[in-house]
Amino acid sequence: MRIGILYSGEFGERFTSNLAYPKSCPRFGACGIDECDFCKSYDLSKAIVFVKQLNPPEFYGDYIEEPETIVGEIEDSDILIAINAHPDILAELPSVAEFKCLIVPVEDPKWLSPGLREQIRRVCEETGREFFSPKPFCSSNTPLSKFGFGKPEFEVIMDGNAIEEVRVLRSDPCGSAYYVAKRMRGYEIEKVEDFWKEIHQHQCAYPCMASMDRDREIKEAPFHLAGYVMVYQFSKACGIDASTFIPEHMKRFVLD
Repeated sequence: MRIGILYSGEFGERFTSNLAYPKSCPRFGACGIDECDFCKSYDLSKAIVFVKQLNPPEFYGDYIEEPETIVGEIEDSDILIAINAHPDILAELPSVAEFKCLIVPVEDPKWLSPGLREQIRRVCEETGREFFSPKPFCSSNTPLSKFGFGKPEFEVIMDGNAIEEVRVLRSDPCGSAYYVAKRMRGYEIEKVEDFWKEIHQHQCAYPCMASMDRDREIKEAPFHLAGYVMVYQFSKACGIDASTFIPEHMKRFVLD
């Protein structure tokens, strides 16, 4: 499986580093250099056929006359991931790039409008290719899940009401699942409300880079949805139903 990445901005940098250079995690904060125990044992660098960093969308202005010249010649890929790219570049990708699956995550509502998303989806479907646009990246699974990245999933060993051990079965694309797992080891569950708050606190501290701007489709900020997903998924691994923690309008995005 060959992965290609086009990105701009901090989230794209973190995502790419998390896949290809997981030992670089300390430079992004989280545990920090002194506390890092190199808990991420994977390395997808051999699966990545190219990484191309773009300028942020605002650099190019409202319109790009020839977006294909900015993309340039890129390697064929099975999975192409485009993060925070200019709309004209995104619209052109099905024409200028060879891929089997296109993933355009939306950490910020400004990254991809619903109209353009559906336009790209139609073109991909017409040409027999898959298209995914999770909002945010950790809220659903895509073909990238085969590599262990998508909606976070954990295996938790309990000793009474204490969390003895946590294993990450599937990480969110940014890698915060490993940080949450590390911080929650040894936690004693007494009140579920405090337990949920503790999970969310660590997910935020990683830090979560999803936007806090309200999205019209999910009627919430992507940042908040990411938090609900993490709390629900970790609680489930502990044998605790966190559905009451999830607001009613968020349940269709969070619950399995």
